[in-house]
Amino acid sequence: MKYQKTLGPIQGMAMTVTTFVGTGLMLLPALSVTQSGAFSFYAWLITACISLPIAFVFAFLGSRFPSAGGASHYIGKQFGETAERAVGWLFLSILLVGPTVAIKIAAAYLAVALNLDEHYIFALSIATLLIMTLYALAGAENSSKAQVYIVVMLILCVISLAWKGNLSAATASIETPHDWVSWKTTLLSIGSIFWCFLGLEVMAHLGAEFKNPARDFPIALFGGMAIVVLLYLIVVLLVSYHHTYGDDLTNSQSLALLVGHLFGENSKRFFAGAAFIIAFTNVGMYLIGFARMVQTLAAKGALPSTFAPLSKKGSPTRAVILVSLVSLLSLLTFHYTDGAMSMLIEMTNGAFILIYGLTSITGLHLLKGKYRLFAVLACVSCLLIASFMGTNLLFALGAFLFAILFEHYKDRKRRIHAPKIHVQ
Repeated sequence: MKYQKTLGPIQGMAMTVTTFVGTGLMLLPALSVTQSGAFSFYAWLITACISLPIAFVFAFLGSRFPSAGGASHYIGKQFGETAERAVGWLFLSILLVGPTVAIKIAAAYLAVALNLDEHYIFALSIATLLIMTLYALAGAENSSKAQVYIVVMLILCVISLAWKGNLSAATASIETPHDWVSWKTTLLSIGSIFWCFLGLEVMAHLGAEFKNPARDFPIALFGGMAIVVLLYLIVVLLVSYHHTYGDDLTNSQSLALLVGHLFGENSKRFFAGAAFIIAFTNVGMYLIGFARMVQTLAAKGALPSTFAPLSKKGSPTRAVILVSLVSLLSLLTFHYTDGAMSMLIEMTNGAFILIYGLTSITGLHLLKGKYRLFAVLACVSCLLIASFMGTNLLFALGAFLFAILFEHYKDRKRRIHAPKIHVQ
C-alpha cells in the first residue's frame, strides 16, 4: 500500500504540533521549574535540540521504508523477529506506568473544577478510570478533528495567559547556567521534560506523506517543534514568575492555578473543567490504543485468545477490560507506595528512549550517506537522555529483557513441538 502524498509544510507543522501538545502542557512546565528552578528555560531548549535528531531518524526511515509497524518493524529488520515482538511487549509495558500519570492529571484538574481538596483526588482518579473504561467499551474513538480542536484551545489559552501574565516581565526569571553546579541543576529535569516529545515515532508515518519530502518535511518538523517548544517555554516562564509550582499536587494543577491567579476563581474552575475534558480525551485515546494493541497481540497468538474478539461495534471489549484492570492496579500501587509523578514519567520515558535508541541503531544500518549522520546523532541523544533518568531506566531494561527471554522461550517451545519430517 502506498501512502497518499497530500501534505505540505503547513499541514505538516499542524500535525507535528498536534502530536506533541496535550496533557504534558498541564504538568511538565511546573515540574521542570520545580526540578531545575530558574535554569528550566535552558533545560527545555537543550531537550528540544537533543530530540531533533531522533525525530529526523524516524522521518527518514518512514519516508524510505514506510510501514504501519513503525519502530518495531525497523528494529525487526535489523535484529530479527524476536526483537520485533519484544519491542511490542515493551510498548505494552508502558501501560503499567504511563496512563497513571495522565489519569492523575485529569483527576487533579477535576478536583479544581469541583472545588474539592487533595483528599478527593484518588477517588476522582478511580472514577475517571471507570468513566474512561465505559467510554472505551462504547467504541468511542475520537477523530483527528477533535484532537485539532483541543490543540487550538490550548494554544489560545497560552496566548491569553501570556497577554495577561506580563510575559516580558517573566523573562527576567531566566538564569543562565555558569558553572558545573548550575549546569547539573539545569540537566536535572531533562529526564522528565522528554515526556513532551513522546510520539516521535509518529514521524515515521508522516515522512512518506509529503508532496515534496526533501523540501517540505524539514520545514514542517523544525517549524512544528519550534511552535511546541515556544508554547512550553511561555508556560515555563509564567509558572515560574507567578509561582504556581511546587509539590506534586501543585504541579498537577499548575495551569488552572495560573488561570485563577490571573483571571480569578471562576475562570480557574471553568478552565479546570475544560482541562479535564482535554485530559480525558487524550487518556481515553491512550487506553483505546493499548486495548487495540492487546487485541492484536491476542489475535496473533502472543497473548491468550480470550482477548482477541471484537464486539459488534468493533470494540475490543475484553482487551479494554484488561487494560483498565492493569491501569487500576497501577493507580493503587503508586497511591499506596506514595510514588512521585516524576518517577512515573521517567519510567515511561525510559521505555520510549530504549525503543528510540534501538531504532537509531537500526538507522545506522538502513540509512545511507548524509542521513546516517542523523542516526549517529540520534544514538548520542538517546544515550544522553537515558543518562538523566538514572535508576528509573531499569524498568524499561527489565521489561525488555523479560520480553526477549519470553519470546526465546516461546520460539524454543515451538521448535520442540513442531512436527518432525523424516526423510527416507
